[in-house]
Amino acid sequence: MIYFKNPLFIENKINKNLKIIKNCKKFFCLPMFPYPSGKLHLGHVRNYILTDIISKIKILEKKTVIHPMGWDSFGLPAENASKKLNLNSLKWTLSNIKLMKNQLKILQINYSKKLEFLTCDVNFYKWEFWILLYFYKNKLLLKQYDEIYWDKIQQCILSNEQINDNLCWRSNCKPIKIKNFTWFINIKKYTKKLIFNLKNINWSKKIKNIQKKWINIKFLLIRNIKFYSIYNYYYININNIKKIINLKILYLLIKKKNKFLFKKKIFINDNLLKIKKKIIITNFNLNLIKILKEEINFLICKKKIFFIKKTNINNWAFIRQRLWGSPFFYKKIKNKNFKSKLTIDTFFQSSWYYIYYLKSLNLTNKFKNDWFPINIYVGGIEHANLHLLYLRIINFIFYDLNIIDKKNVILNLINQGFINNEVYFKIKNFKKIFCKKNKKAFLGGIEKMSKSKKNGINPIYLINKFGSDILKLSIITNKPIDKNINWGNINFFSIKKFILKINNLIELKIINIKEIINIKEIINIKKIHNVISYINKILIYNNSIKQIENIIFWLFPIIPNISK
Repeated sequence: MIYFKNPLFIENKINKNLKIIKNCKKFFCLPMFPYPSGKLHLGHVRNYILTDIISKIKILEKKTVIHPMGWDSFGLPAENASKKLNLNSLKWTLSNIKLMKNQLKILQINYSKKLEFLTCDVNFYKWEFWILLYFYKNKLLLKQYDEIYWDKIQQCILSNEQINDNLCWRSNCKPIKIKNFTWFINIKKYTKKLIFNLKNINWSKKIKNIQKKWINIKFLLIRNIKFYSIYNYYYININNIKKIINLKILYLLIKKKNKFLFKKKIFINDNLLKIKKKIIITNFNLNLIKILKEEINFLICKKKIFFIKKTNINNWAFIRQRLWGSPFFYKKIKNKNFKSKLTIDTFFQSSWYYIYYLKSLNLTNKFKNDWFPINIYVGGIEHANLHLLYLRIINFIFYDLNIIDKKNVILNLINQGFINNEVYFKIKNFKKIFCKKNKKAFLGGIEKMSKSKKNGINPIYLINKFGSDILKLSIITNKPIDKNINWGNINFFSIKKFILKINNLIELKIINIKEIINIKEIINIKKIHNVISYINKILIYNNSIKQIENIIFWLFPIIPNISK
């Protein structure tokens, strides 16, 4: 087969962007946009191969598809690398993007190039100030004195979600709790929505359980309530007060619109101290007591009154002390000439970037677009507690502020598994240092491919040897999408034999590939790993010309170059 003699040359000659059929059903296929840290390894590639295949399948289904790509180009790694290499952060980032784009081109990943953007481009981050100003006007952006986490190594504030097992998520050092003035986005009010809305989204149970575990809301049922008044202060007697005695703030949720805020240590009086099972109500209206008594008693009978005992969700401390980041002009609200050195957390950018692909934001009307919701969003499960959590919160806020008209902007979420490889290390000055495989290195087990562990494999080497089609088919058919792959278990030669088998049948039947008949059954993306075994079963019983035409049609989204 000519393809195997020089696969890269043949692919460059054959490959053309797929034509989008207009006036058809629309399909929005979105991969999580990458951080341009350098060369792509196979662990990154699996994500983009999946969305590329899905988009091609949907084009074969005669749908109008957008498969966009952006670059999450701000962040601390670029700042640290530029200091080490004595380079400008922007130049370092742009050179990495150029390198990664070239790799995607060699991999034959087709994406909507007209929609491509960089988060470090002023045309993108100018919208962030617009969004934050809108938050400020709607009392969602707050400056307050509160307890926050400080990363002593990275020298910046961290949010609660960036603390994993009592360690800072990047530096792995113990965070320091400090009290200081900083800016917060009021996300605590969306705690209840975050939990109850999980029922309405088509995400994996793993992701839902991870988010539930992190949010960690504990609800207690209130069985009886009595109203009291002493010296014109109004308070409620709750039966299970012992369980909540250490709480600073307690929310009593009666209906969607009614929230009663209970606070401790607001008022101290000798008479109140004698009554141990009472809590002062700070925002209670005397005129409502008669109405509320009847309403509350009715809801207690129906067992519908709960209060939130505890949750991990606090207001989002989203400001960072960095040089390479989206600038935060917090004093521009009053003084247009002031420019702050503070920057915005990159997780804020990744929480709304999907809207920017469609280049349309509107304050007066809800952002109505036929492309929403996103039909398929593909990314790793490791983003459950940060990116995906913030994305849902900002989605709720945008909906409440009439910026978008969809409560759930992501229709389906696919979490691809990791590609694992052997990890090697050496000992230097009594420290373990990860390195490439060599005679002096020790085997440290099998872990997911990553640049820090130095166990990633450059896909370009494999493409030069086997071609991008063989690489894609090997990764896709090894295991189900959501399962991890061990690099040592991938057999390129068996895939090569399979393709040669198909090629021999085509040559025997002398098929005109241009006259491929459309078939109703298209590859199910969740079962795509079974495509080779399914085709082999068909060939045992039927190897007619029509059947082989169907097989080529099935394989086209995965191996477009060979199919052509």
